Amino acid sequence: MRKNKKGEIIAATVQLVAQRGVNGASIRRIAEVAGVTEGALYRHFRSKEDLCQQAYCHIVSASKVDVKTKFEDWVRVSYEYFDRYPDAFTYVVLIPHDFSSDLEHVISRQSNLLSQVIAELASFPDDAMRSLGMGVSHFTGVMLNVPRLINEGVLERPATRYTSEVVGAIWRMFAIDKSPRKN
Repeated sequence: MRKNKKGEIIAATVQLVAQRGVNGASIRRIAEVAGVTEGALYRHFRSKEDLCQQAYCHIVSASKVDVKTKFEDWVRVSYEYFDRYPDAFTYVVLIPHDFSSDLEHVISRQSNLLSQVIAELASFPDDAMRSLGMGVSHFTGVMLNVPRLINEGVLERPATRYTSEVVGAIWRMFAIDKSPRKN
C-alpha cells in the first residue's frame, strides 16, 4: 500500500499537465498514472481545478531555488503569457473587476502564492520591506507596468525582453544587496 497517495497524485498531475496541458490531463488519466481510483483522488482534492492549484502551490512552496530565481521565474512566466495572450492577460490582470465574494479564492490565489515567496525575504536581517502586503503591492506594481506600458505603446514588445531589468528593479526595491540564501 502506498504511503503518500496525495503526493503521487500531485506528481502524476504535474507529469501529465506538462506533457498534455491542463485540458489534456483528465482526472481519469491522472488517477491511472498515480495508481489510485478516481474516488481516492477526490478524497484528497475537491475538483480538477483544486488538484491543479494544489500541485502549483506544492511546486512553488517546495522549490529549493533562491528567492531571486523565484522572482525571475514569476516575472518571466507572466511576461511569456502576456506576449502570447495579451488580450487575456490584460482582461484578467490589468482591468479592475468587481467580482462577488464567491470568486475570492480565484482572485486571491496568485496573491497568496506571491506572498509566500516574498515572505521568504524575512530571513534577511536588512530587509527593508517589512509589510507583506506592501511587498506584494510593490512587486506587482513594478512587474505589471511593463504590460501596461506596452498596451499604451510606450514600450515595445515582447515583454520578456524586460525580464532581467524588472527583476533587478524588484530586487533593489527590496533593498537586498547580498546574494539570496538557498531555502
